[in-house]
Amino acid sequence: MTLKTAHEPSREDWLLGLADLMAAATEGGARRIERAHLAIADESFNVLASLAITRPVSEPIRVIHHGIARLSYRSVALAAGQLRPWLRAAVRSDRSRTTVPPGS
Repeated sequence: MTLKTAHEPSREDWLLGLADLMAAATEGGARRIERAHLAIADESFNVLASLAITRPVSEPIRVIHHGIARLSYRSVALAAGQLRPWLRAAVRSDRSRTTVPPGS
C-alpha cells in the first residue's frame, strides 16, 4: 500500500526544511551546551569558593567566565535563529536564477 500526498516536495521545499532543521538544532543545541558548560564550570568554581585563599580571586573570575560563555553560546543561538530568513531568501533567489523564463 502506497500513501499518496497532495503535494510532492520540491527541491526548494526540501532545502527550506533542511535549513529550518539545521537552524533549530544549532539554536537549541547552543542553549543546552551553554547550560551544561556553566554547570560543569560551577563545580570547579564552587571548590575554589570554598577555600578562603582562592575565594577572593575565583568569584570575579567566575563572573567573567560565565559572562563570556553566555555571550558566546547566546550569540551562536541568536545567529542560528536569524539565519532562517536569510537561508529562505537564498533558496528562493537560487530558484529564480535556475527557472527558465516562459517563451525561451
